[in-house]
Amino acid sequence: MDQIFSFIIISYNRCQDTIAAVQNVLQLDDFIGWKKEIIVLNNGSSENYNHFEAYLNQLPQDEQSLVHYVNHSVNLGVAGGRNLCIREATGTYLLFMDDDSEIVNKDIISKVLHLYKKYEQDNLAIIGFLGKNTFTGKTETPLKNAQLIKDKQEVFYNLFFGYGHVFPKQLIEQTGYYQEDFFYGMEEYDLSYATIKAGYSILFTQDLLMLHKQNPNGRESSVKTYARMFENKMVVVYKHLPAVYVITHFILWSCFFLYKSGFKLGVYFRTIQSLRKRLHVAERNIMTSSGMLYLKKVGARLWY
Repeated sequence: MDQIFSFIIISYNRCQDTIAAVQNVLQLDDFIGWKKEIIVLNNGSSENYNHFEAYLNQLPQDEQSLVHYVNHSVNLGVAGGRNLCIREATGTYLLFMDDDSEIVNKDIISKVLHLYKKYEQDNLAIIGFLGKNTFTGKTETPLKNAQLIKDKQEVFYNLFFGYGHVFPKQLIEQTGYYQEDFFYGMEEYDLSYATIKAGYSILFTQDLLMLHKQNPNGRESSVKTYARMFENKMVVVYKHLPAVYVITHFILWSCFFLYKSGFKLGVYFRTIQSLRKRLHVAERNIMTSSGMLYLKKVGARLWY
């Protein structure tokens, strides 16, 4: 019996983009011994998705059977949406893409399986892909220091893009599911630290490319986004890193948020109030010594 390779697409108010994303996955090359599965979550959209449902209904039966569509009445956010999709997925590997992204490599299943075999001795868990913004034409990497990838195609790192990554489903059994009160923003940091803490590695590769349209539909206002990022990042750091990094993050991210928000002090203090409540119940389990060595070895940015 074939093993399952799951593609996960979470959609919010992007019906046409979601159709394009499913078409993209259906056109990818198959690989001997593996079968595609496409999980599509309509994450509480206010936009009508009748066109998407009509698209699914007109697919040939063999392609229609590959798509599992979940129409959820409430927006669970990215974290909650991913958790729902992970539970629905039956694949050995789960590849996450945004509804406004597209996989360039038609042989991506083959390439992913090859990388897991190649780095098996390194306890590889998450593979992050290169991105390309179709609006600006620029390539995007999760690396905070571009010199880390100079003259290389792939490097071990501590972060990945949410709109293009893959990991084995069994990883979540060891790290735990996404923390759902994150809703959106910094959930990749949280999973990254939990993955490294569990003794696994994260690989960034330039051989796998995602096109990212960055459709503005379904995105929050910039001030709200910065406030959410600040709050969520502080929760992540408090959960996983030693106290010195919690202090430096708070100082520098406070400055960053105030600058980006135009010094909206009311929003800042409301964010701090919300953060205090969340830290009161957050489970603090700081990084292992081997995990800290990994973070420093790969050039992770720890101070902010």
